[in-house]
Amino acid sequence: MFIIRYKTMDVRPDLSVTIRSNSQNWQEDLPGHYDNDEWVYHLDEAEYPDGMEFKFVLEGQYWMLGQNFMLQPAENGNYVYENNMVGFPPLIEVLVENGFVQQRFFNPNLDENHFYDLVVIGSGVGGGILAEQAADLGLDVLLLEAGSYLFPTHVGNLPRQHQLLQAVDKNIWGLWDDFKITNYQNIDDSDFQGAQGFNFGGRSIFWGGLIPRMMWYELERWPEDVKWYLEGRGYDLAEQLLKKSQIQSSFQSETLNFMRTQFAALDAFSAPMAIQHSNTLTRSVPSGVFSTADLLMEAKLTKGTIGSDNLTINLNHAAVNIETDNGAALHVDTYDLIANKNRTYKGKHIVLAAGTVESAKLAKLSNLRDDNELVGKGISDHPILYTHFVLPASASLFRNDAAAKILLRHKLANEFQHRYNIVLELGTDFNQGRFIDPETLAEHQRVKGNTMLCELVFLFDSALNEANQVDQFGPSYVKPQLKMYNTDISQEDWQEVNEIKDDILNSLQAEPIQNGNLDLLTAGLGGVAHEVGSLRMGDVNNGVVDTNLKMHNYNNLYVCDLSVFPSSPAANPTLTLAALSLRLAEHIRSVV
Repeated sequence: MFIIRYKTMDVRPDLSVTIRSNSQNWQEDLPGHYDNDEWVYHLDEAEYPDGMEFKFVLEGQYWMLGQNFMLQPAENGNYVYENNMVGFPPLIEVLVENGFVQQRFFNPNLDENHFYDLVVIGSGVGGGILAEQAADLGLDVLLLEAGSYLFPTHVGNLPRQHQLLQAVDKNIWGLWDDFKITNYQNIDDSDFQGAQGFNFGGRSIFWGGLIPRMMWYELERWPEDVKWYLEGRGYDLAEQLLKKSQIQSSFQSETLNFMRTQFAALDAFSAPMAIQHSNTLTRSVPSGVFSTADLLMEAKLTKGTIGSDNLTINLNHAAVNIETDNGAALHVDTYDLIANKNRTYKGKHIVLAAGTVESAKLAKLSNLRDDNELVGKGISDHPILYTHFVLPASASLFRNDAAAKILLRHKLANEFQHRYNIVLELGTDFNQGRFIDPETLAEHQRVKGNTMLCELVFLFDSALNEANQVDQFGPSYVKPQLKMYNTDISQEDWQEVNEIKDDILNSLQAEPIQNGNLDLLTAGLGGVAHEVGSLRMGDVNNGVVDTNLKMHNYNNLYVCDLSVFPSSPAANPTLTLAALSLRLAEHIRSVV
């Protein structure tokens, strides 16, 4: 026998490090154990008569960087590899863990013979709301989520990550960069910069909380019955669920009055937010931000028919195929990432709610019928322009410890002109931030100086870009390919919003942030998760799903995420998706 030792305090359990070698055709994982700050592997030198060529592998997925190690093992040999000799690429795949909270409250049902009323794939805004609401309506629901339990709530309700810079800091969802997964490949000069949230609650635990309604002109490309539902009761129900709130303070009122007085061509409103309460001291949005992690966790903790009785949640189950036959979805094939085993789950109705990229990928993996050749086509993100600035102490609306968030729309906006929303934030550090330690707040105040951090954003309504495409070549472990390009705005629109920007900043007495300027910048495609349209809503001749979100050609297969949007609205999309999820739960209940 001989021993290989990998000495490291950087890679410890619950992470695992195995060895793969040429003697096992680089296929078999040779396990070790972690003891005294090192991974230890006991091996038989007789299995390597011609020497051993090997690599360390992290979590069964991440091969050691650099050249292979070469070894001619001898009996009783002791071969040591120091930490600086071994490097791994960053962990970018789905996080797989099974901690105590997950085991205690999200114990899966692995009975593959159980026949559910509804199987939902994805626990984000679309899937999470749908699953919880359908269970409340008495349906036997299985929710499948590829990711693990990370947080029980939106990260904005947790202690925040502060950069302590003179900069607009989106720390209400600042942990996104630490947990996002990039499960796609850009090709042909594509510039998509989004990512996926493979975790309990999906991307709903990393978002900004703004929930404006779509205006009538934004709904012009939408089917009539969906438009009537949203404008009738849909938005009311969704706002109730998301706990619509608006910042109420003397400074908010003062800012509203200022904008209404200075800009007669614009309507000004307090920005609607999906929060439950605000901090009266800083008049901000520190906690209570809605997420489906909160919604589903509450359901699992609550006994009874409106709690956990009808709801099963299987985490770490990656959907890889939807089996269909004769116009019906039969079951969902999954891969249990904890047990490393294929499992199949059956239901009367199946819903794809994995997100705009992942749902299109799964539809292609499953070879779903696509008569109009629209699956994956048209994935789009609306143009977003923004600038960050400060108000100096001499500005009339300068405050050192207050915030305001205003939604502005052009009074003459219609389907042909002024198709944008404007979001103005004054005091973004208090609107976005939450400071627990007074010393942290004091340091933040010192670094930003005697200025007020602010942001101005223009969000455009736009049609789907038909040049954009999601493609899938190969099995589920192969990343989908994206071709996604910016949707251009006209020169007239560009000139108009620049003039409005200049007028607003001049009236506020705005100044550039240190080392910056006041120019409008273009936000990266997908950077705030507004991508839509890869499984668009439409009739049998121009859509993938109908107005009930049922896929054409299938009697029990639905989609419920941003992929069904037939356009990319100016309004942030979460409220509309929540309303569609509530509507779909009612519809499926009526046909079960």
